[in-house]
Amino acid sequence: MKIVSLGLYNPIPINTGSDSYVYYLLNSINKNNEILHYYFTKLKSNQGRFPDNINFQTKYLESIFSKKIPKEKIPRIFQYPRFDLLLDKSDINKIKADIIICDIVTYIVAKYISRKNNIPLILVEHDIEWKKLKSDSSLFYIPMMIYEKSIFKKVNAITTISMSDYQYVTKFIDKNKVFYIRPAFDSFIYTPKGPSYDFGKDKINLLFYGSLDRPMNIQALNFIKNSLIPLLQKEHMLQKIRINIFGSGIPPKHFKLEKDKNINYLGVVKNPGEYIRGADLVIVPVKNVGGTKVRVLETLFCGKPVIVMPEVVAGLPNEFKKFIFIEKDAEGFLKIIKQFLEKPTEFKINDKIIENYLKKCTTMQDVIENVLLIKK
Repeated sequence: MKIVSLGLYNPIPINTGSDSYVYYLLNSINKNNEILHYYFTKLKSNQGRFPDNINFQTKYLESIFSKKIPKEKIPRIFQYPRFDLLLDKSDINKIKADIIICDIVTYIVAKYISRKNNIPLILVEHDIEWKKLKSDSSLFYIPMMIYEKSIFKKVNAITTISMSDYQYVTKFIDKNKVFYIRPAFDSFIYTPKGPSYDFGKDKINLLFYGSLDRPMNIQALNFIKNSLIPLLQKEHMLQKIRINIFGSGIPPKHFKLEKDKNINYLGVVKNPGEYIRGADLVIVPVKNVGGTKVRVLETLFCGKPVIVMPEVVAGLPNEFKKFIFIEKDAEGFLKIIKQFLEKPTEFKINDKIIENYLKKCTTMQDVIENVLLIKK
């Protein structure tokens, strides 16, 4: 069977939680199938983690317009949905498949392919898109909310990354069409065991990581540079604290991470688990709601404590919430950092919680089998 997936980015190499989730979804499909992931947007950086086992191929979708018109000259609102692919259908008309997987951004093109091939369509809700837009103070969240709800009723199945998103979607359609697929993790990378990177023992090591060219991580960098660091300076704590940052993607130049004496910027790393284990405390100061912030779970799976913004918590599995510090601003983050300075504590999450979590993980193969069964 041939399965086609459409997404905004190429998930290989893995450099964000979203990439990790797409990799898990596609790699969980039976190896006997032919799986091809088409992506809409090329990133400037092509660095990150290349997993040892990849069961699918990836390919950039082009049109005569994308070949001739530089991306920078196309209004941002038209860049991502790729309407050019519907104006020049030469590339998408070649796509033949038995089932198609897409997200909200790629839905329009996926719907065309689905109708042309008369095949089922599965919608992957990485998060509730309109909620994310609302948290970014975009007025576009209102039409997106209407649009997103309308799509729910037009697809054969929907997957959600969090239980809260599952509960939201099932308000509008039959719950038998909705599947909660938890993120799963490479147990060789995200584990408390194994080598730890040595940041230095002379200070408490804070760590922030992610793809540094994505909007929510750019906001987080702004928080670290312009709120947290000035507060640490005011409290004369920078001589006791080391702020470490790694991630793929090219961060905005105005942050000048390489030259900032208050930041240990590491760029791209091959094994994120090694660096998480080397840290004393991981910070995730992102504010967009919806979905599950995968790096929070990665951190906990590595046996390290994490501070998050309140918006992050809703999408996390309940069994992990008691292991997380939740603070809404730089003063709150400072309070937890002071606690670790005064009394460093041995942090350990119960192994059985992780084991039970992984046992409950549904896969995309389960969804596909259900969809095909209904079609028969």
